[in-house]
Amino acid sequence: MRFHRKLSAVFFISALILYLPFFLLTSCAQTSPAPGESSPGFSETVTSSEAANVMYEFPDLPIPVELERADDKTIMIKTSGFQGGILVYKGRVTSVSLVEFFSKSMPGHGWALNGTLNAKRSFLAFSKGGNSHCFIQIREGQLGFKTEVQIWVSAPLAQ
Repeated sequence: MRFHRKLSAVFFISALILYLPFFLLTSCAQTSPAPGESSPGFSETVTSSEAANVMYEFPDLPIPVELERADDKTIMIKTSGFQGGILVYKGRVTSVSLVEFFSKSMPGHGWALNGTLNAKRSFLAFSKGGNSHCFIQIREGQLGFKTEVQIWVSAPLAQ
């Protein structure tokens, strides 16, 4: 069991290291506004897709309605066979409830949880179909500031 946990941690960290340079190099990509509205009242126990917005670029990526997209920090890239980017959201939501939300709602959209890392920041790693990857970093705000969620996502486009 310890070996499995170490292997999962190694996979997560390796994947994070492999994808980070790609996303940093694409920081000049333009952003697109996300449709949908936010509504207050996030419940820490609500994890259904009804309590989530969905980005039109990634319709299988649930986002809690209490989070607002930070367009100035979000970057997107789209080529003929690939789309990806770093999506940044902020809101007054606890990191514990966000970890629970993503852990429970992502599998309902076809994502498999590959690993988690919890420290001062929380990380969740998901994959889908072997070719789509999603890394979620959650950093809780201090002194009443908003919690920040960074979602690093890559997905092939149907040809």
